[in-house]
Amino acid sequence: MDNVQELREIVNPVFNTAKSCVQLHAATGDEDSRQLLGALGFGGFADAKDNDRVPAELVEKVKRLFPVYTVLTDSRFQIVNNLIKSFSDRTVVDLPCGYTARGIKMSRQGRVYYGFDLPAVTDDIAPATAKIIGDDKNIHYAAVDATNYDSMAAPLKDEKKDLLITTEGLLMYFTQQELEEVFSNIRRILQKHGGSWIIVDRTYYTHDSAIASAVLDNDPGLVALYTAITKKAAGTAADVKFNDNIIFKGTDEEIKTFIGKMGFEVKEIGMGDYLPDHFGVLAPMSAEDARVRDVFRGMNFWELTVKENSEQNTAQDIPFHVESEFADGKFTARIEGRVDTITAPQLLEQFQKADGVKAIELDIEKMSYISSAGLRVLLIMYKALEDKSQFNLAGMTDSVKEIMEVTGFDQFLL
Repeated sequence: MDNVQELREIVNPVFNTAKSCVQLHAATGDEDSRQLLGALGFGGFADAKDNDRVPAELVEKVKRLFPVYTVLTDSRFQIVNNLIKSFSDRTVVDLPCGYTARGIKMSRQGRVYYGFDLPAVTDDIAPATAKIIGDDKNIHYAAVDATNYDSMAAPLKDEKKDLLITTEGLLMYFTQQELEEVFSNIRRILQKHGGSWIIVDRTYYTHDSAIASAVLDNDPGLVALYTAITKKAAGTAADVKFNDNIIFKGTDEEIKTFIGKMGFEVKEIGMGDYLPDHFGVLAPMSAEDARVRDVFRGMNFWELTVKENSEQNTAQDIPFHVESEFADGKFTARIEGRVDTITAPQLLEQFQKADGVKAIELDIEKMSYISSAGLRVLLIMYKALEDKSQFNLAGMTDSVKEIMEVTGFDQFLL
């Protein structure tokens, strides 16, 4: 792995969770996913080895949960694909695209498709997809940070059609402030291009246990095991706190009120008309399949459209720039603009070039925003000091201070 990729993994390790999606899709028999898995060079689940430290009986129980994960992952992929077909006149914006074969499927349908994700993902998925479909000018991949409007707007600058923006498993990663940034950015995108935004994150979160129970025939021991594993993963997986915003902590009415304040109207679309022929590795027409279908018939997409006369936000961020120097054991840097998934690796790279750092002083007076990825870099720098009192942030604005206080980073960095 090259140094750039290593830096990207450090500042935002959540992309690693996306690798399992293409592996699960391939395991269910999807041929496009199987080809993509080979082009990416990832191993399949058959290549995984059991951990010798895990008791054999627990390993067997966890293996019995495999159908649950295939159903949850594959159903989301297929159901959204079916919904996309009903919006045949739209340009598709897949946020995040992950390591899925959706770009391949969109190419075969003659659709215009944009796969947006972290740089660590798009650098892999773009050439892997091209190996299978060739040079299709309608299929685009772009490195974005959803909290960064310019990163999303730039690839779409020449698009004339209305957009269909889809998010699956994205919103769970954001703090409340980051979530508000994402809503504001997507509203600006849709104000410019037209179209709507489809969210499935909430409905999968609220029906997760019901789907698991249907697959596991309500086996209390296995359902409890699944719940325990899921709860643990939602705590600290990938060094990120999951589900820590109103989409997952609020009631439906509270969420819809929030969405309205962010400038959107909400329409619910029943999933019943978009169900796939099969769910994961479940046998069609089986008892498990029937139970799962009953759960999904009670689930809804949320389609968000911009309210008429909604106020347009045209504010522009200061371009990111960092200048640093290292002398007599002291690392100093002046940071301007946004520090997020796209830009944070540049700051980390400059810091890693300094050897034997004893003190750190960062001038952040012109830092306009910092995401969790940027905060992670600051924490790495802070932890590198033997004497933590030698870490200093100068010129902090109220907005940046608020982000640190809300996320709890003020306990370390201020």
